[in-house]
Amino acid sequence: MIKSTSMRKEKQHEISGLLGVGSRFEGEIRFDGTLRIDGDVLGQIICKSSKPSTVIITELAAVEADIVADIVIISGTVLGNVKATEKIELFAPGRLEGLVYTSDFSIEDGALFQGECIMIRHLSFEEKNALKMEGFFAVHHQRQLDQNRQTIGHAQGEVPLVEY
Repeated sequence: MIKSTSMRKEKQHEISGLLGVGSRFEGEIRFDGTLRIDGDVLGQIICKSSKPSTVIITELAAVEADIVADIVIISGTVLGNVKATEKIELFAPGRLEGLVYTSDFSIEDGALFQGECIMIRHLSFEEKNALKMEGFFAVHHQRQLDQNRQTIGHAQGEVPLVEY
């Protein structure tokens, strides 16, 4: 059963792609417009288009993927990183685990978020669009490198490295 709040959101967006109940997809989904997922996805869900994009993950869906879109609406299960340049809406009984970049994040009572959220509200429209166009991995990889450099820098100041 799909929650009525999800159905109201879907009416605002004409569905341009659908992965139905009982379907399983492994790999990379590239799309424009609105993508609704009722099945299982393993891989990546990416919209790098400058056109507005929405991903709707219903309660029936199980997604293990990194997602890049303007708006992500979740009522099902998502294990992966999400870059939603405009907003993420997490509805009960939805579950999201991963690293999130977004401008607006709403979580309904009964939904579960486990991870880290980085707000990008301060970015201009052009900067958000550039962030979307580059996909997820470049930003995440650079962030990891920066964290590793900071960790190494702190470690070097506290404990001298031993060279062999």
